[in-house]
Amino acid sequence: MNADLFRATVRKYMELRHIRTISRLAEHTTVSGATMYRYFNDPESIPIGVFLQIMKALNVPNEEKEALIK
Repeated sequence: MNADLFRATVRKYMELRHIRTISRLAEHTTVSGATMYRYFNDPESIPIGVFLQIMKALNVPNEEKEALIK
């Protein structure tokens, strides 16, 4: 996973969904705020289930999800 592309995509959809912080994003998943920050800084360590939770919380289109996984 391209870490820069992941962070850019997450930030883009956070802005579109009016989610201002990583902690607020974590509230939409089952992940704690501290763990979400760790995953945000090291996207390679994100389990696929958490990745999908983040993408669902942000309502990221399938095409962009696929681009992130490649």
